[in-house]
Amino acid sequence: MKNEKKEMLFWEHIEELRKHMIHSLCAIIIAMIILMNNQYVLFDYILFGPAKTDFITYRILKNIFFDGHYDTIPFFSKNLEIQNRQIFGQFNMYVWTCLIGGVILSFPYVFYEFWKFIKPALSDEERKYSRGIIFMVTFLFVLGIFFGYFVLCPFLINFGYTFRISSFPKNIFDLSDYISLMMNSMLSMGFTFLFPLFIYFLTKIGLISYTFLKEYRKHAFLIILIIASAITPGDILSTIIVLIPLLILYQLSLYISRKS
Repeated sequence: MKNEKKEMLFWEHIEELRKHMIHSLCAIIIAMIILMNNQYVLFDYILFGPAKTDFITYRILKNIFFDGHYDTIPFFSKNLEIQNRQIFGQFNMYVWTCLIGGVILSFPYVFYEFWKFIKPALSDEERKYSRGIIFMVTFLFVLGIFFGYFVLCPFLINFGYTFRISSFPKNIFDLSDYISLMMNSMLSMGFTFLFPLFIYFLTKIGLISYTFLKEYRKHAFLIILIIASAITPGDILSTIIVLIPLLILYQLSLYISRKS
């Protein structure tokens, strides 16, 4: 009877997990359908925004560093040319982008469902430390998405367009490469910005400490530099752009672990 009870409890957990997964999947599908019905906004205004000369990041940098003199700026002078070379290329990108966009859009709710599943297993002390976690996860994730979209993507696109091995070949971006660059950059930064929260929980359960993070700071800097180089195409400017917030996040993690 004892083993039967344990098996029953196990299957109850599986059933509960299945329920939360179905809710999460429904949220992703609903968000995906919303994006599919707003195709013009998603692609023309959002995803293809950094491919246009009047994108807000370019306008801000032009006004700050070049006093509005657009004829001497190191950015592209006309909207990028993006081509599709596959028969179903645009349709495949349409479905895939809306799916990934649905995951991003529904991420706060998906995490809420995940948190509802694991919360009953936490002790009262662990629940106390995790107050406001849904808000913090959402805030850091959205902050990372915004950084990837408004800062990282424009610099990556600009580097890819302006770098030339010769004046002979033209830089015309492929649709799939451009969309993949946009989505991967935003997602990678969105999850990277969750790093301080991850450190917070590792500190609380005793796996790491402030002393450990401080002692291995130089090693962490090397790892962060490798991550920044992996995310970016390898040029110094783009690497620095990613490196700075990652270092800030590490210092924030040090502060969090010290206060914990």
